[in-house]
Amino acid sequence: MFRSTAAAVADLPQTEPAPDGVPSDLIPISRLELDLDDAPANGWAAYLADHGISIAFDDIGRRAIDRADAKKLLDAQRQDEIRRRDHAARLEQEAIERDQAWRATLPHGAAWYDLPAGVLPASAMLQQARDAEPRRTPSRMDWLFGDPDTMVYHPLPQDDAS
Repeated sequence: MFRSTAAAVADLPQTEPAPDGVPSDLIPISRLELDLDDAPANGWAAYLADHGISIAFDDIGRRAIDRADAKKLLDAQRQDEIRRRDHAARLEQEAIERDQAWRATLPHGAAWYDLPAGVLPASAMLQQARDAEPRRTPSRMDWLFGDPDTMVYHPLPQDDAS
């Protein structure tokens, strides 16, 4: 059904060459709109005029532009897409770095796999807080006189009357 033979191809109608005076290398604007992302807000005529691109009519009367100008527009769109992707990648990398810095500031607790079997997490956290406190409180002697290892002996005065 869909096989093409040489005879079937020869029976196809041939396109006529463009009439004299009309360049055949024009791209219709309607075709170009399919390849370009967004239509300009002011319309194609104003956009193309701002960029110095003239509009002509092709052999069947459609508004068209030169192939070289269409290539420039497509290349500009491609460059814009590359810039957008690079910008998005930079923003993504910055977001990742900010997230990693934020996570580094979070307090680190005991991991679930470090808890002994059968111990509630709250009990383990309370015990961890108790373990972080100093083991002994300094004695009254340490508070009054400082370190006991550096204590100096001061003898009491002797009475001669005894």
